[in-house]
Amino acid sequence: MQYAELIQFESLESVIEIRDADKADRAKQLVSTYVISNEMAFRLINLVFVQLRFDQLSDNKGLLIVGNYGTGKSHLMALISAIAEKADLINDLNHPEVAQAAQAIAGQFHVLRTEIGATTMSLRDMLTTELQTYLNQIGVHFQFPAANTITNNKKAFEDMMAAFEARYPSRGLLLVVDELLEYLRARSDQEIILDLSFLRELGEVCKDLRFRFLAGIQETIFDNQRFEFVANALRRVKDRFEQILITRQDIKFVVAKRLLKKTAWQKNKIEQYLLPFTPYYSNMNERMAEFVSLFPIHPDYIDTFERITAIEKREILKTLERGVQTLACIAIPETYPGLLAYDSYYPILQENPSFRSLPDIREVIECSQVLENRIEQTFTRTAYKPMAIRMIHALSVHRLTTYDINAPVGVTAQELRDSLCLYFDGIQELGGNPADDLLSFVETLLKEIRKWTILP
Repeated sequence: MQYAELIQFESLESVIEIRDADKADRAKQLVSTYVISNEMAFRLINLVFVQLRFDQLSDNKGLLIVGNYGTGKSHLMALISAIAEKADLINDLNHPEVAQAAQAIAGQFHVLRTEIGATTMSLRDMLTTELQTYLNQIGVHFQFPAANTITNNKKAFEDMMAAFEARYPSRGLLLVVDELLEYLRARSDQEIILDLSFLRELGEVCKDLRFRFLAGIQETIFDNQRFEFVANALRRVKDRFEQILITRQDIKFVVAKRLLKKTAWQKNKIEQYLLPFTPYYSNMNERMAEFVSLFPIHPDYIDTFERITAIEKREILKTLERGVQTLACIAIPETYPGLLAYDSYYPILQENPSFRSLPDIREVIECSQVLENRIEQTFTRTAYKPMAIRMIHALSVHRLTTYDINAPVGVTAQELRDSLCLYFDGIQELGGNPADDLLSFVETLLKEIRKWTILP
């Protein structure tokens, strides 16, 4: 049986721009293809929709969607803004409870979506210019006063919304901004202080007006070391914003439901395939549902990848998709668990010139190549070489998850056994506890690797 027979592979769109949702047909597609985990459903129902509502005020704040590249941040923002703009899109949501809760904000807003590019304009000038242009397009004529003529921006937004509500008395105005953190990183120290003050005001005006602000950032702005010098300003901003974090579990859910979708029959066949191997690993049986839903990807692959600080997280979905495509027409091995683990990422690191330009990655790759060469040249146990190489690759990838590549921390033999699903045909004949026998084998092999790779 081939891998393709056990998964319904669906290619994922790697890059989504927030303005894609401006088009009706595209907005419908983005809403229908976003898979909502139960954890994300909870955040949407109890946080996002509550903050967006203006029929029941509850100290409304601005919203920040926090997620690294490739985690679906822009897709989520597109979904929220599309529902807020077009009520009929509720029918395309794939989570009934979210669809029910979304009725409170569906179709209630005019939506302006914008993505911050390479610009030297202040945050205030850029967003007010965008707002003026958009309002003029929908028949609302309003001019923001120059920044050097006012003491704060709240009165200007009150006047703007008065003009908006005169034309649209029952609607709200939602401003959606992507790539906010990238923009702030490029600003000078003095400019950041002014930008953060304006950001705070945006959050504050959400409390009393039918204006709402939604922005996407790559990481939580309040924990970013780049902005430590403006910690007081950040605290004031934080008080007026709610954060919606896209977590590792959300990413796994997307991978399982989109990239690796399966029927009940396929899930049953995968479980039957994995069950004979469960005695060899400490937690496979307890995590069987997770192993089945992510098959043929090992669940720990995603966990490990997320901790690699030097690599954009957008890379994970592309990497997993490429790996699954490679496996599709290959027969599933019967004598060992055929799972794609994080050691398989090493060849991608090695082959990508842009990765090798990074000092830490280059140093790890060079060290790994030395170890591999010595294994190939001096290792006497030929049958064990493939597993030894896998372990070296895994250790190399894991080394990039540490805060310092020279730090004396690493992976235990048991963690290697479980996170790679290492297996050697014949281990079942030893007669002892399967997991202990395999662990002893891995420990012995690690000692052999050390023995044959210690440089003279």
